[in-house]
Amino acid sequence: MAEISFADWFIFALPITVLLFFAAWLILYLMYKPKKNWENISIHDFRSEYKLLGKAKPEEKVVFMMFVLLVFFWIFRSEIVIQSFVIPGWDSLFEHPGFINDGTVAIFFGILLFIIPSKTQKGEKLMNWGTAGKIPWGIVLLFGGGFALAQGFVDSGLSVWFGEQMAGLANVDPIILTLANVSLISLLTELTSNVATTEMILPILAGLSVTIKLNPLLLMIPATLASSLAFMLPVATPPNAIIFGTNRILVKDMVKTGFLLNLVGIIIITVVMYFWGTFVFNIDVNVFPNWAVTGKL
Repeated sequence: MAEISFADWFIFALPITVLLFFAAWLILYLMYKPKKNWENISIHDFRSEYKLLGKAKPEEKVVFMMFVLLVFFWIFRSEIVIQSFVIPGWDSLFEHPGFINDGTVAIFFGILLFIIPSKTQKGEKLMNWGTAGKIPWGIVLLFGGGFALAQGFVDSGLSVWFGEQMAGLANVDPIILTLANVSLISLLTELTSNVATTEMILPILAGLSVTIKLNPLLLMIPATLASSLAFMLPVATPPNAIIFGTNRILVKDMVKTGFLLNLVGIIIITVVMYFWGTFVFNIDVNVFPNWAVTGKL
């Protein structure tokens, strides 16, 4: 099975993030350009608010360092291959590197937070079970339920059945197929949860890829990204609902602006995936990979 490491995903998604950021800023600026200057706001207001935060506490510094180390260990866990240049991963130092993944690293640093003592509160640790109990575990169960649903699609053969029903798409050019895939997911996620959408559609795309003999990553990766293009409706994602709840924006304004953002996002994801993603993940659009032949997607 093809593994996508944290470093691979970071290298691939960074250009998309930058392009979407500047595209969104440009669209919002052109559509809602202020008619007059904000005379009552200056840089000093931000500086004064920042000073009110006070100096960073020792615990905050330690947690920040832990976060930096976490990202470092995520990025360099497995080897990074750029053409002939290879940066070996630290998991190769262990006898069974296959037992270590990004989740293992996250759990390790999470446990450390329960062990490292606090400097300002004697007898306390950086993290305690009282604070951990406030974590929205419902979201964790939502993700877990989605994974179970996706696995059910695979084990029951439903994903393969769906793929066989769309066998006629084998004659469609891969870039057109990717564009249609991203557009469909972008529209679907406006009405449903992005997690539920992704977990439901990925097994189907995997089955479709096997049927039409196309690298599954070429469809599954852009579909995953497209599930976050929810800009048009308040029900699409909680941040949209929060903004709509201020009563300072109308649904028609969200739809008008969100449609343009979605359209730009669809184009960016499709183009970057087809030209940059194929390079990062070593995808040949004309070759069906061996790991996909076995069905272990």
